[in-house]
Amino acid sequence: MTPSPETSPFASRLKPEHVGISVADLEASVVWYREMLGFSVDKVVDVPDDIGRVALMSHGDFRLELFEIPGAAPLPDDRRYPDRDLRTQGVKHMAYAVPDVATLVADLKSRGVEIAWDVVVHDGFTVAFVRDNSGNLVELIERRDLW
Repeated sequence: MTPSPETSPFASRLKPEHVGISVADLEASVVWYREMLGFSVDKVVDVPDDIGRVALMSHGDFRLELFEIPGAAPLPDDRRYPDRDLRTQGVKHMAYAVPDVATLVADLKSRGVEIAWDVVVHDGFTVAFVRDNSGNLVELIERRDLW
């Protein structure tokens, strides 16, 4: 992709690297992302100024930072529902491409994962939304063309 004249010449070299998520219980979230989505723990470190901890996890080339900050406000209820969350500005969810959404969602359901939006076809793509153990939305989008 060629950058437009208004774009920095360096912007065309962007590559997704990680997403950071605030969670209520770091240990429980590490287990959830490891057991439900196959992430592995790279390391757990303190957040600067001793305000909390962060777990750095990875799945292939993608990294996840899970932050636990004592006293952080819990996720507002509206942020737990894809259609209601759109009414609040900010990052909405993280999305993962998978080869078969229905099979993965059935497996996650059998393991007690909360389903926020069951498997549907939206704009030509098969998608579903689940909640992690802190209520954060996770989109699963079927992309058989990537496998």
